Amino acid sequence: MYEFILRDMKSNPFFVKIYHKGLHQLNEGAEHIYHTKLLQLNGNQLTDLLKMYENSEFFQLLRDHTLEGMFSDPIYGGNYEALGWRMLGYAGPTFHPPETLNEVQLPTVYYSLEGIAYEEET
Repeated sequence: MYEFILRDMKSNPFFVKIYHKGLHQLNEGAEHIYHTKLLQLNGNQLTDLLKMYENSEFFQLLRDHTLEGMFSDPIYGGNYEALGWRMLGYAGPTFHPPETLNEVQLPTVYYSLEGIAYEEET
């Protein structure tokens, strides 16, 4: 997911500003509430802190990026080993040459993403 978000941030400097501001606010919140830095919070503390910011622009962007990355094509840096697609039962995009669209199709072989996609069972 990190790679997906990083790629999207590189394509849009506006996202970098939102992430920078949001992470700064979270760190300040951690110091104010827990008297420690954001990266030193345990899981429960982090969850509670994020709940306080869930209506912020930063949290909304982070949530959107997480969902986009989870279900995007793995070539964009998210959806590791197509796990998001597999969770939905989606095997990935298929290629059918235009001249064969009206013909009876044999079992579809899905394109390989460096060995992480798979063939449809018959």
